[in-house]
Amino acid sequence: MTKVRRRRKWNILAIASVVLAALLSIIGVTSLNVDQVPGRDSLRLSSASRALTTSADRLPRDGWSSQRGESLSGSEIQADIESLDDAKYHVKIGVYSNSTYDLDLSIPSFSSNGYVWMRWKQPLQDYLEANNTDLQEHISLLNALLSDADPVLHPVQDKPAVLSDGTYYQLYTYVGRFYIDSATFKRFPFLTISLPIAIEADDVAGGLGYTKLRFEPDIRNSGMGLYAGTGIIGWLNRGWSIAEYRHNYATNFGLGGLDRDYSLIVYDITFGTSSWSSFWRLMLPLLVVMVMVLLVFKIRPDEQDARAGIPVTVLLTLVFLQQVYRGELPDLPFLTFLDLVYVIAYVITLFAFVLLVWIGRRYADMERMPLGEARDNLSIRLELLDEVWPLSMVLFCSVAVVTAWVLIPPGS
Repeated sequence: MTKVRRRRKWNILAIASVVLAALLSIIGVTSLNVDQVPGRDSLRLSSASRALTTSADRLPRDGWSSQRGESLSGSEIQADIESLDDAKYHVKIGVYSNSTYDLDLSIPSFSSNGYVWMRWKQPLQDYLEANNTDLQEHISLLNALLSDADPVLHPVQDKPAVLSDGTYYQLYTYVGRFYIDSATFKRFPFLTISLPIAIEADDVAGGLGYTKLRFEPDIRNSGMGLYAGTGIIGWLNRGWSIAEYRHNYATNFGLGGLDRDYSLIVYDITFGTSSWSSFWRLMLPLLVVMVMVLLVFKIRPDEQDARAGIPVTVLLTLVFLQQVYRGELPDLPFLTFLDLVYVIAYVITLFAFVLLVWIGRRYADMERMPLGEARDNLSIRLELLDEVWPLSMVLFCSVAVVTAWVLIPPGS
């Protein structure tokens, strides 16, 4: 009895040490955590016509929206409408993507080529001629990345054409690599990603600021071509959108005055992963491995070496599986849904290993006990634990996984 009490005392001390170490680790990691400083630039969805779903009751079930920034509200809407009408220069911009390809989530970025066209009236043409410039010299592809193909607009005609209504028209081609700013990485592997092309007025001096130059999306003629919606193998196309935003730079570029605002067009194509493909490819292997942990207690108690070895093997397998899918993603400052599922799997595997060691010690004690009621009661309790473990862990896993999914904010 004295030996049993001494062992129980050491077990309590060991548990207390583990809890204390865990608390100290949490405190230490929390103290080292870095808080993100938000950028001061902002995007606001303008009042111009758009091909973009903004109503919450019309969004898909996962809450995904291609909208960047916040919508205007209240008196801001009317003020923006008046600003649109009062702007001296207007340019109608359309985008038609021929193909999208070479998606790289680790950066994240994609490649694309297609057409951009612009229509403008005489006042803007007079401004361009007075400054001896072309319109493309005042336009930039804001999210373009350095690549083998210079991501700029190339005019198809040498000079803009004059249409029958007196407006000027210029068609451009583009090809390049572009940065991805919006994706539901928190829901990985059930991922939705937006492939944008951002077109903005490039005029630091302020002559073509938001109050003077406004872009208007050509929602009727914009779209995507044959290979734009199918060019990324393994992804499902969810449609395209185009809208104008007010881009506020939190600087006046050293020229004095207020912060600068510019008109910005964002055209994007949205892709999503197949839920069934993601499940079979990433979730099913994890599920099979965890079933092994649940069934380890069905192995005969006298095979203690085999019982204790399975959780160790499963733990190594979990580490390998997680490293494989993590290689597809950028370094994220948060845990994805699949990361949370693996955390649950790690906890269950560790708990199973500790429980197996404890049960093994109890069976060893039982073998040294004389035949009688005490030995029979211990045997019944250990057998009951072997029966209850799989059911209790299935219930715990189900609740934990569902909770992790429900707590993900809509659209993120």
